Amino acid sequence: MISVSEALSILRNHPPIPTLRTLPLEESVGLSLAEDTFSPISLPSFDNSAMDGYAVGGPVGPWEMVDTIPAGDLRGLSLGPCQAARIFTGSRVPARTYAVIAQESAAVSESILSGEASQGQHLRREGEELAQGDLVLRANSVLNPPRIAALAALGVSEVKVKEISCGVITTGNEVVEPGSRLHDGQIFNSNRFAVQSILQHWSVRQEHLHVQDDPQILCDQIQEMASRHPLLVTTGGVSVGDHDHVVSAAQDCGFEIKFHKVAVKPGKPIAFGVRHDGATWLGLPGNPLSTWVGMLIFLAAHVGRELERRYFPLETAFETKGDRVQFIPGRITCDGAIQIEQSVGSHANTALIHSSALVHLPVGKTKYESGETVEGLVLPWSLN
Repeated sequence: MISVSEALSILRNHPPIPTLRTLPLEESVGLSLAEDTFSPISLPSFDNSAMDGYAVGGPVGPWEMVDTIPAGDLRGLSLGPCQAARIFTGSRVPARTYAVIAQESAAVSESILSGEASQGQHLRREGEELAQGDLVLRANSVLNPPRIAALAALGVSEVKVKEISCGVITTGNEVVEPGSRLHDGQIFNSNRFAVQSILQHWSVRQEHLHVQDDPQILCDQIQEMASRHPLLVTTGGVSVGDHDHVVSAAQDCGFEIKFHKVAVKPGKPIAFGVRHDGATWLGLPGNPLSTWVGMLIFLAAHVGRELERRYFPLETAFETKGDRVQFIPGRITCDGAIQIEQSVGSHANTALIHSSALVHLPVGKTKYESGETVEGLVLPWSLN
């Protein structure tokens, strides 16, 4: 059994092999850039007006009104020192524009404009935000909505991205799909939806298969799934019971086991292996809360989506065994504290539905006082 820090180090040092794809910008949300991106144009790409008002050609009025320039006007206009043009926000300013006077600060009578102008006022200059050739985003930047919009503003229509492809195998003779008839001794397959939903949240492409607890079938399906996906995630079958065959099946499929069992609670039986071609396998325990911790802590480190770490005062005191590192569901309160969310154990299906963080408790400490500071890993869908 190894420590949490050792397991995380191994996972980070053997990242999944990504597929490089060029995708339309609108299909790349949540993916990582494969290369540095430089601005193909200046931004703004032309001098334009920051206000609705009047472009003037010189510092001293009055000015003669000679034209109107709506946004999108492509004429190459020019102003003399005593000339002005009606202009609107975003409109390209005429050549030799001295300033723009806001409409509320100007007066027009019989095509004569009066007002005060200071050089450059209300002008957006070409390239003041980005010059052509400037670095916009570095490789490995995750394409979130503001970055997508910024690239669109630069005229970028497609990007080269890294995409992770993952095969998901859930196991268990007792497991049936939601919507099926549930017989005594059976449970619904919540782990499938847990794994697939978090992978979808991370923009990881995926394929799912459920496999019975049969060593040969497991081996065949792991081999088949690993032939299509460089990352494989399984749930269940990694403990030491008579029907836990997943670790040996992974080994039979060529995965060298880098660790099996981590000093963590919940989730101790977690396993990880690497194949000669670089393909990776993460074996998560089958208990639902153990599966969640395995994904949010260990799988997140493996795919480069580790949770944000913050520090919170405890809402109330509590005690724990302290025999292993623990990750306990917590709810961030309206006053910025964190409240431990008690659950019935690692088999709890509903332990995270009101949680906004996993509270990280180190080994060896058993008593925690109200107001004491603890580390919380903020859940990616939390609004707190």
